[in-house]
Amino acid sequence: MTQHPTGTVTFLFTDIEGSTKLAQEYPDAVPALLARHHGILNQSIQMHSGYVFQVVGDSFAAAFHSAGAALNAALDAQRYLHNEAWSPVPIKVRMGIHTGTAQLNDDSAPTVYSGYATLALTQRIMSAGHGGQILLSGATRELLRNVLPVDVELLDLGEKQLKDLLHPEHLYQLNGSGLPTIFPPLKTLDSFPNNLPIQLTTFVGREKEISEVKQELKEHRLVTLAGSGGIGKTRLSLETAHAVLNTFSNGVWFIELAPVSDAMLVPQAIFNTLGLIEQVGRSPVVIVTDFLKEKRALLIFDNCEHLIEGCAQLAETLLLACPNLHILATSREALGIPGEAQYLVPTLTTPDPLHATIDTLGQYEAVQLFIERAQSALRGFSMTSYNAAAIVQICSHLDGIPLALELAAVRVKVLRVEEIAMRLSDRFRLLKSGVRTALPRHQTLQALIDWSHDLLSEPERVLLRRLSIFVGGWTLESAESVCAGDGINADEIIDLLTQLLNKSLVLVEHNQGQGHEVRYRMLETIRQYSLEKLWAAGEGELIRERHLTYFVDLGERAEPNLRSFDMVKWLDRLEAEHDNIRVALAWALESNIEAQLRLAGALLWFWHIRGHRQEGMDWLEQGLSIDVAERGDQPIMPRRAMIRGKALNAIGLLESEGLLGKPAEHLEESRTLFEALGPAGKQGMAYALLRLAGWTSDVDRRKVMLEESLALLYEVGDKFGIAECLMFLAVFARIEGDYEQARAIEKEHLALRKEIGDKDGIAIAHVHSGSTASLLGNYEEARQLCEESLAGFREVNNKWGVGIVLTLLSDVAWEQGNYEQAVRVIEEALALGQDLGDKPFIASRLGELGLIAWVQGDYKQATQKFEASLGISQEVGSKFPSFFALQGLGRVAQSQGDYATARSLYLEAMVLCQQTRSPMISALHLAAFATLATAQNQMERAARLFGAAESLMPSIRLVLTVVRAEHDRAVSATRAALGEEAFKAAWESGQQMSLEEAIGYALKELQ
Repeated sequence: MTQHPTGTVTFLFTDIEGSTKLAQEYPDAVPALLARHHGILNQSIQMHSGYVFQVVGDSFAAAFHSAGAALNAALDAQRYLHNEAWSPVPIKVRMGIHTGTAQLNDDSAPTVYSGYATLALTQRIMSAGHGGQILLSGATRELLRNVLPVDVELLDLGEKQLKDLLHPEHLYQLNGSGLPTIFPPLKTLDSFPNNLPIQLTTFVGREKEISEVKQELKEHRLVTLAGSGGIGKTRLSLETAHAVLNTFSNGVWFIELAPVSDAMLVPQAIFNTLGLIEQVGRSPVVIVTDFLKEKRALLIFDNCEHLIEGCAQLAETLLLACPNLHILATSREALGIPGEAQYLVPTLTTPDPLHATIDTLGQYEAVQLFIERAQSALRGFSMTSYNAAAIVQICSHLDGIPLALELAAVRVKVLRVEEIAMRLSDRFRLLKSGVRTALPRHQTLQALIDWSHDLLSEPERVLLRRLSIFVGGWTLESAESVCAGDGINADEIIDLLTQLLNKSLVLVEHNQGQGHEVRYRMLETIRQYSLEKLWAAGEGELIRERHLTYFVDLGERAEPNLRSFDMVKWLDRLEAEHDNIRVALAWALESNIEAQLRLAGALLWFWHIRGHRQEGMDWLEQGLSIDVAERGDQPIMPRRAMIRGKALNAIGLLESEGLLGKPAEHLEESRTLFEALGPAGKQGMAYALLRLAGWTSDVDRRKVMLEESLALLYEVGDKFGIAECLMFLAVFARIEGDYEQARAIEKEHLALRKEIGDKDGIAIAHVHSGSTASLLGNYEEARQLCEESLAGFREVNNKWGVGIVLTLLSDVAWEQGNYEQAVRVIEEALALGQDLGDKPFIASRLGELGLIAWVQGDYKQATQKFEASLGISQEVGSKFPSFFALQGLGRVAQSQGDYATARSLYLEAMVLCQQTRSPMISALHLAAFATLATAQNQMERAARLFGAAESLMPSIRLVLTVVRAEHDRAVSATRAALGEEAFKAAWESGQQMSLEEAIGYALKELQ
């Protein structure tokens, strides 16, 4: 295994000169050229015990224990590259070698080194060269002084000023036999006229931005880098200027406008920077124009925002008079003159806190910058497995704003990274210790945003602070609704919003797809600043109430559309507003519980379809409990009863689908409230009865409830509700073994879903029909119906629905003997559940994997899956997965002959069975008791329990699916042991039992 260099390390950096041009001219050939380039380098480097630690695009870098090894690797690689028969075009590789201190980062990927100064200098040395040239630093040359091979020499190129370095670096050219030795002058700062300031810190990332700005400068003579304060516009302009120095033969000139307070003095600032001489009777504008008229030069107008009119006028004058002049401006907003190209400078790339891993963090620019600046502030600082999560949190919460990250990094001298992350809610007090020599507005985060805020007009300031109430963005409609009034008319919002957008305080997001609205947002740092201004202005409660009112109205407008042809558009809109909805619900819990219940209840199908079931339950449960506390002993008024009843209906459905909570209790209270409302409560009562039917063990009572519900729904003309009721009727017909009736109802159900345009409902109809087809043994039909259902659920982005269909597909695969396919499909469903964070769903899928392992005789694997399922379901209080896991563990114990443990587990599962009040679950569990009785040779008891189970659910054998073979074997063994007459008598005795009698019989026998 390669020993990774550390301590004093010699680095070799290489890249292909002119790779961007190559990619444009030969796009199809470039990947092959790069692969060959990397292959040759890797071969040569490894031959000399180098460790390749970075391959990015056309760049290649390696670390060596000794300078001699790096030198030999560079020579060998360059000879290979020089002699290669390249096609369709030759490539030329430049190399830089430098020796300094570096070490592998602790607990990080083995290819990430700390010691940015060493790495950065090596890259700068390489960048000064040309294709085919090998450059060495003075430090490396000293190490090689007495060990050079006889056919190698070092050509002294003298001291050169490299980008971002305070002092010149002595460079040498490595000449070897068989390699070119004559090259153009080095591309260093002192080779071209300029006044670019030397930077005292390294530049991190932005390779893509530099390349794009360079391209803009080729195509346009005025390019403005626009963006919010602290985002790195000035530094990007300087790095781009360094990259294009050799393009402007008459120089690149940096004009710092921040100290200039009067727009009339902008020409004088340029005059002074160029070192021109005053002439009597001629203005600075005329002198500057005459000087630049014939020159190919680049001017950088830095910090134009407070002098925008003057900068715009001067830029237009100069560009019209000087045909070879280019201007690169930095500003919070564009100059606004013809021919200008505006480049919006993005924030640094940041990792997703939910999916980041320590092995991948090094690729994000925000992380790179924070670590580099933290290492400058605190010697020995590094990213570890312990602080990585906090670093991710800092980078994310600070929006990847370079200045904010630098200010935060300084704090590592006095605070742990975790403490910095925790204090970011008060970021304006935390991030105060800047560089004393920086511009005053760059010394603290507060001062930075104050500078932008002070340049706004009063209406712009008012709108900015009111917009801060939105979390996660807003639309023009919501801005007009929430922010208009008290000094701002609704028809002024769009113009003011445009001005804030132009000034880089607001960002715009053009979402793709039909029906998607344009959304606006602020960086979180700007939003927090503006939110403080909102409360300081005394408008906080007013704007928060308007925000709540708007989103309650939006939720209630969305509700009927969530089961219609437009459902996807409305679901997407609610998803986009999810953060705003959360804020509105949280505020309503404190101030307006009626509004909270209206909004949470209206979003039932959003919570359900988009996989936010647990969140929806939490909001509804909080609201319902506060509602009770607020009312106390006071009678509930009709309006409040209607709102509460609807919320109870919603939480009852979510609990039923999630196998959680107390659905029957919530639905029963809902039914009572709606019944008391008389005619106004008919629709709500219909839904309560419909959902209560699923929790009713009395088959006759269940039919009555469904018929009553259906009659009410027809009376009020609720086609969606009728479709829901038909679905329940089909399910219960299937459970009772009446498949002909089930299929007839399913056909009617599907037709009605199509009529109302309920895409999610159509997918539900298909999966129910697929379930019936599977029970009848029509597996190909079942598979086709599942495929149609999958397509429908994916169209509306119902991941939970996709998971349910995958579960049915696994049953179909199992029935057809394809066990491996069954496992693969369940594992895919399990991954979806993990993505959703739906623990009951995860627990159920783990239980299914346990069942398959049990059937295949892998009792160890089965036990692991059942125990994992039980642990998760007990954690969240989900009764159904807990029941199935306990029953599964009992089956494993029973299969291994441990009947005492099996009895104990079945007894524990029976307690949950009684709590769920589900006749289907009860029937399945009585069948499990029966198989245990058969195994213990208690044949009469087994026959009675089998009879009781089938009485509750005539189709029990078909519904058992995976455990059907065990069930059939036990029934056959019982019949054979008792004889047909005795078996029939015991069986019929069991069928005569009520559910309570059957359960009591099973439990009594266990005592």
